Amino acid sequence: TKKITDAQAEKVSAETFGNIINVTRKMIINDDLAGFTRLSAMLGRAAARSIEIDAYALLASNPTMSDGVALFHADHKNLVTGSVMSVNSFDELRTKMATQMDKDSNDFLDMRPSVLLCGISKGGEAKVINDAQYDPDTANKMQRPNKVRGLFSDIVDTPRIAGNEYYAFADPNQEPVVEVNFLNGNQTPFMESQDGFTVDGVKWKVRHDYGVGAVGWRGAVKNPGA
Repeated sequence: TKKITDAQAEKVSAETFGNIINVTRKMIINDDLAGFTRLSAMLGRAAARSIEIDAYALLASNPTMSDGVALFHADHKNLVTGSVMSVNSFDELRTKMATQMDKDSNDFLDMRPSVLLCGISKGGEAKVINDAQYDPDTANKMQRPNKVRGLFSDIVDTPRIAGNEYYAFADPNQEPVVEVNFLNGNQTPFMESQDGFTVDGVKWKVRHDYGVGAVGWRGAVKNPGA
């Protein structure tokens, strides 16, 4: 017999985020309709960036999961010793992820990395290692094949990661780690305007209801970098 317990319950709560921008009558007179069209687009992009900011802040905070252990922790078997990016360090991420077991330790999940996430200054280096035909870490590069060539289908580098850490993520459809939930599934920010009365002008309001949370740890491995 095999033990099959209930699914782990990681909770993600949606909250309301928003802003109000006042547009005075003078601004209306001195501008044209194109300006307000741009304003609407800017508010929408700002709402999307807020979600991105919160997602990266969540990773940086290394939140505590429902089992009382941090998202990235030795007990979760998803944290390796910090080192610079290399063929061997990428292969360690692959091995670590593949040996994760299901919740009841019945069997190996045997997952493979799909996305590498790193700081903007490390993106170029990551692409060289991932795409090189021959091992770029060896003295005779034309003799030793690159054992991690094409390991990652996507490399994401971002200025929102300031340190040297880098992360390997499995396909989120296979094993999600960070999840964004929207109220009633509405991914579009709510926008409305209101004409002023005591003051000539218009108020623009943008509101977005969402929540960002960690829902699992088996689909990710972190290297703190060197």
